[in-house]
Amino acid sequence: MPIRGEIMKTKWTAPFASVFSSVLAIICPLCIPALGAFLASVGLGFALNVKFLQSVLVLLLLLAVISLGWSATKHKKWWILIAGILGAASIYVGRYIWLNQILMMSGAVVLIGTSVINLRLKANCKRCP
Repeated sequence: MPIRGEIMKTKWTAPFASVFSSVLAIICPLCIPALGAFLASVGLGFALNVKFLQSVLVLLLLLAVISLGWSATKHKKWWILIAGILGAASIYVGRYIWLNQILMMSGAVVLIGTSVINLRLKANCKRCP
């Protein structure tokens, strides 16, 4: 029977394990055709269309930037919004304009890091419910 400290370590490391396994699944060259075959077999073959994926990416990046902007107005930390915009723009430009994977991945790191810092600010905020 695990002790309480071990359970807390497991809960703390679970998000990191999820992120790292997702990154490996995305980067793995064998997973991409398997994902395409799976999506086609369940009737979601249209999700592999470039225009569809581009519009979904733009929508999700806008959602991330809007949520960071809303948080910036509550916490009065405007650098969060600026960093989020830079990260989102780097992802889009690296993916669809310059086709630079390093720019796209660094933008993802900036956007994810900004989101994590935003969560920390919300956890430490005395005014937030």
